[in-house]
Amino acid sequence: MGHGPEVEAAAWMVEVREAFASARLSEARTVFDEHATRERAIPLDLVFLRARVALGDDPARAVDLLLAQRSRVKGDADRVETEILLGSAFAQLREYETADAHFERARVLLDPRVLDIAGRFAVARARRYILESRIGDAWRCYETSLVDRRLDGRIESEALKAEIHRAESRHGEQAASLMRLLTLIGANVYAHGAQWYRAVGELGQLACELPAPAAASIVSDALTTFAQWPADFLIDRFAALRSLAWCKALGGDRLGSFRFLRETGVLAESLHSAPLRATVLLDRAQLARDAGEEHWCANELAGALDLLRGVDWPRTSDRERTVLPLLAEVLAPSDPQGAAAAIARASRLSAAHGPVAIAARGIVHLANGRAREGVRELMAAYHAFERAGSEWRAGKTALALAHATGKGRWRLLALENLEFYGASSLYRQARDLAEPLDETENLSLTPMQERVCNMICEGLSTDAIATRLGRSRSTVRNHIKLIFKAMGVRSRAALVAKVARTGRVQ
Repeated sequence: MGHGPEVEAAAWMVEVREAFASARLSEARTVFDEHATRERAIPLDLVFLRARVALGDDPARAVDLLLAQRSRVKGDADRVETEILLGSAFAQLREYETADAHFERARVLLDPRVLDIAGRFAVARARRYILESRIGDAWRCYETSLVDRRLDGRIESEALKAEIHRAESRHGEQAASLMRLLTLIGANVYAHGAQWYRAVGELGQLACELPAPAAASIVSDALTTFAQWPADFLIDRFAALRSLAWCKALGGDRLGSFRFLRETGVLAESLHSAPLRATVLLDRAQLARDAGEEHWCANELAGALDLLRGVDWPRTSDRERTVLPLLAEVLAPSDPQGAAAAIARASRLSAAHGPVAIAARGIVHLANGRAREGVRELMAAYHAFERAGSEWRAGKTALALAHATGKGRWRLLALENLEFYGASSLYRQARDLAEPLDETENLSLTPMQERVCNMICEGLSTDAIATRLGRSRSTVRNHIKLIFKAMGVRSRAALVAKVARTGRVQ
């Protein structure tokens, strides 16, 4: 019939489009690359799809692909799309001046009346600014992106908003934005697969960082409804399952925690990643230690060490390298020198800069008798967790500082941050440490107490303070008692007068 090659070409092109739409990105990339060398005129929309896939894992490939096809681009819309993708690729390569030049060409060609392209352009530029930590510019681009009121445009804008909050380490706002994003996608998962899987993974990780039962419920339902995830997003599913395991542990449900960790371990096996498998064993070791099961903890730790013995660390991903600070923390009580070696390796691999790694480094310093350095690192980690809104990690770090310093201030901060996690072993440890407090210690106000003190000075009632803070009335009353004790007063009027006189609380 003479139509064989055309039919074959149409079939593989359809396959690429379907794979991309259903978030099977590796499959789309493989099929495209297999046929690209044989085809003389690949449709531009397929070239753009392939370039978008490359932005996530190989931006240099996106640049080569787009420049090779540039001579074929005729219409203004395709020119704008080409310049936007080139700008995004160069931004990923940290070549910001070149990226800005391409974005400027896109801006000149852009018809502002075509709202979908205008919105996409604003989102791309915002992501470029996030990479350079220019958050104010990113927010301005976000506001511009809102011109596209189509569902696709609103989804892109909400995803961008979550990314900006993540760059600001505002975890609560990021979680709220991700929940709105999942609501917007709704039943259109197959049309926005990549965004959906990524959002569920990110929200899952935040679920254990924040007192956010709604987030944990949404993630749990999503993982149950879509049990089969594309290969490109299995690492996101791993992170979400692990986070839910910690949600259960922090809620006092040990059986539920181990159930999620069992599923996480099976997924790590399918990913053929020794560091991820070791991560699950180390989580189990921590939970066993919290339960007082030291023999069980030692067995899990030995299994993790055996898995990590032959790892080629320079070839691992950033996600896999996070096992090193975790290993150091679990190893510190029994093998301080081994823990120090794990932290040193993490530093060489640039995996020891986040607050979790800083806290682990502080614990390792303490275990090795370097008390001053340990306390300094733990204090830095505490303030980072507090800024991010990760209350249980802040409470856990304050608990370590209470043990290291013996100061009542850290005992109070541990109790304050772990208040939401009253069923957890961490809260029980903090509660036991808090009795009795050293009556002679000169206690200063904790950050929460300073907020309560300010509200008292504003004239707010106990009920109004509880509503504004999202805390119970009894919790606020306890804060007020401690404030009175720390400030040496017996009434609200005396407190307001002392604050006005000393200017202690702002």
